[in-house]
Amino acid sequence: MKDLLQNVRPRVALVLEYRGEVILDPKIAKILEEVEKRGSLLAACKVVGASYSRVWERLSDLEEILGGKVLEVRRGGRGGGGAKLTPLGKALLRRYMQERAKLERRRIELTGKRREVPPDFLIVGSHDPALEALLERVKSSNPDLDIERVWLGSAGGLAALMLEQADAAGSHLLDPETGRYNIPYLSRYWLDGKVVVIRGYQREIGLVHRPDTRIEGLGDLLEGKVRLVNRNPGSGTRILLDYLLRQQALDQGIDPLKATKRVKGYQTEVRTHVGVAKKVASGEADVGVAIRYVAEQFGLAFKRLAWEWYDLIVRKQSFKKQAAQELIGIIRSKELAEMLANMPGYRVTEETGRVIYP
Repeated sequence: MKDLLQNVRPRVALVLEYRGEVILDPKIAKILEEVEKRGSLLAACKVVGASYSRVWERLSDLEEILGGKVLEVRRGGRGGGGAKLTPLGKALLRRYMQERAKLERRRIELTGKRREVPPDFLIVGSHDPALEALLERVKSSNPDLDIERVWLGSAGGLAALMLEQADAAGSHLLDPETGRYNIPYLSRYWLDGKVVVIRGYQREIGLVHRPDTRIEGLGDLLEGKVRLVNRNPGSGTRILLDYLLRQQALDQGIDPLKATKRVKGYQTEVRTHVGVAKKVASGEADVGVAIRYVAEQFGLAFKRLAWEWYDLIVRKQSFKKQAAQELIGIIRSKELAEMLANMPGYRVTEETGRVIYP
C-alpha cells in the first residue's frame, strides 16, 4: 500500500457550477473551445479523444440545466454539417477561460512559482522570418529589453491575447467568407475593442517541393501522388490550405468534406515554415506549404498559391510599451521596405503601417 500511495498525486480541476450543479469541467470546456476553432463537434471530440455520444449527452444535460442552447448544429445539406457556439455558449466558454486565468495567477501568488519569468514584451503567433528580423532590430537598439517570441500559429496568438498572456500577435488568418485577413477573427476570440491591428506586409505563400519532384498543383495532393508535411492546427497556413483544398475538390467533382482525408501525410505536422522546408528538403515529405523566402533558403522549388497579409495585433494595454512602439515605428518607416527588399517573397504596400482596427 505504501508504494501505491507514493504514486498518488493531488490535482485541482476548475469546474463551473450553476445552482449547485456542475455545468463545465476541463474536458467539456476543451470541447467547446475546439468547436469554436473547427466548426465541428465531431472534429472536437476527435481532438480531445472523447466519445461523441457521451459528449452530446453532457451538452444536452448542460443545456437543460441552463435552459438555453449552447451549441447550434447544422446537419448535412449542400454545405455539409457543422456546429458553432451560440452566444450563450461563447459567454460560458469565455467565463471559464477567465476563471482559469485567475486560478493560474492565484497559484503563482500562493506558490511563488512561475512557469517562466515574464518578459518585457511577449509576441505569440504565426512564425515569420521577417518579424524575427524586426524583433532583432528592436532588440539590438535596446539590449536591456527582454523580448520573447513563441510560434503557436495565428489562432494561438489570438488565444494568448484573449487570455491576456501576450502583448502582441503576428497573424495571417484568412476568412474565406469575406476574403479579409485577421479582423473577422477578433470577435471569435472576444477581442473586440481590446486590440489595435497594424497592417503589416504581404508574403508570397505556396507549394514547396524538391526540384526533382514533379508537382503540378493541389490536384496532386488530392490524388495521393505526393506526401504532404502540414502545419499545426490554428496556423494561418493550415487554414489557407484547407480552404484551397476544398475549392480544388469542388473543381474536380470531389466531396469537399472528404478532401483532407485524401491527402497523404495530412496529419504530419510542424510548427514553422522552416520545419516544413526541412522535412521536404530531407525527403521525409514531398511537398508542403510555406513562404517563398524559406523555400529559396533551402533550395526548394516554389509554386505560388497566394499573396497573404501578415499583420501585427497588439493589446491596447501593451500598445504604449517601448518594444511595441519601436516595432510599429519600424513597420511604418522606410527601413522595413529596405529590409524586405533583401527577402524574396515579401512586399509592402500603401496600406503597410496603417491602423486598420479599430
